[in-house]
Amino acid sequence: MDFGSLSEKLKKMGVSLGLQPESESARKTRKPIEQVVEGREIHTNFGGLFSANRTYPADYRLGSQALLPAKPTHGIAHWARAPHLAETSIENFIFLDTETTGLSGGTGTMAFMVGVGRYRGESFVMEQFFLRGPAEEAALLAGLENFCADMAAVVTYNGKSFDIPILNARYVLQGFSSPFEDLPHLDLLHLTRRIWRARLEQCNLGNIEDKIFGLKRDADEVPGYLIPEYYTQYLREGNAEPLKGIFVHNEQDVVSLAALFALFNDILSEPVAWQNDSSQDLTSLGRLVEQLGDPESALSLYEKGRSVGDPPRPRVEPLLAQARLLKRQARLSEAAVLWLQAAEANSLEALEELAKYHEHQLSDAAKALAYTEQALNQLILCSPEARDAKSLAAFLHRQDRLRNKLSRHKSATAGDDFPSA
Repeated sequence: MDFGSLSEKLKKMGVSLGLQPESESARKTRKPIEQVVEGREIHTNFGGLFSANRTYPADYRLGSQALLPAKPTHGIAHWARAPHLAETSIENFIFLDTETTGLSGGTGTMAFMVGVGRYRGESFVMEQFFLRGPAEEAALLAGLENFCADMAAVVTYNGKSFDIPILNARYVLQGFSSPFEDLPHLDLLHLTRRIWRARLEQCNLGNIEDKIFGLKRDADEVPGYLIPEYYTQYLREGNAEPLKGIFVHNEQDVVSLAALFALFNDILSEPVAWQNDSSQDLTSLGRLVEQLGDPESALSLYEKGRSVGDPPRPRVEPLLAQARLLKRQARLSEAAVLWLQAAEANSLEALEELAKYHEHQLSDAAKALAYTEQALNQLILCSPEARDAKSLAAFLHRQDRLRNKLSRHKSATAGDDFPSA
């Protein structure tokens, strides 16, 4: 092997061979984390680690949203399928977000920062445990476990797929038992998507803060995709100055997580009382509470969704959602009233349901055919790219069947007009 060639390649990668004298400029720009971020040294049985800590008062608000829940936790406990959490103090809920050395996970990925928060009395307290170097990982995990003492549930945002699997793996690799194993896990990303995916293009925390809380992110924070690179540079150069924005980013994520929990907790406690002027949001919440076994609240939410101030088109969905629920409850005449309203907006679903209703419930094949042909006219008017071929085939089949049914009925009626021999 050509050692000279290898040496040149390593130098291009930023790797120095042998003892290299440190330049004066490098010494001046190198700042430890203690000089960059206000924090403290925490001592554990496995050594010390650095942590930034902060306390938020009871009246703190994230944009329009309070940080502390105002209502009991029975609704969100029901959603989480952990009914015992309804009797658990909110002080035993842990809010967690990690910053890692990679974005793809796996056993080679380390959490170099773990932001955690919890309610304490009328306040929200948080710590940001930071890994000054890989040798401090055992201390970080021990400090995290100590902060999480007595926890009954962990709350994250996409933590089921990312944060918690990484932490569980790091505990195992250090020879520890993970405190997060077999623990109720409330991943609010899934709940966020259920409520806002119909209206918002993105459901990341930053967009939720912007569109729901009315809050813009701090310009000083580091974007998530750059975080692993910044930390790698810190390990290589020893300068923590660029990491200040990562602390800002992580802190914002944890605080937003608590605010989002407070919002969902209060919504699910009394869903019909939610003050919201979006028919899409109210309809999405109606579907959720219907799935959770509360059809009466769902019907009320669909009713609210039909009357709020969105443009006319989105209001078709609460009509259809309410009609579907009434149909499942065998309240077909009530559902038909809603299908008629949706049919005025040329809803194919409503036209199909009206055709079925008139054919099978009212024995009016002629009216069923009229609704079927109205649907076909709508499909024909669509551009070829927007036309649903499956729906077109189904309505054509229904049209053919109804025409044959009416023809047979007409023939039978005509035969009755002739006297028998």
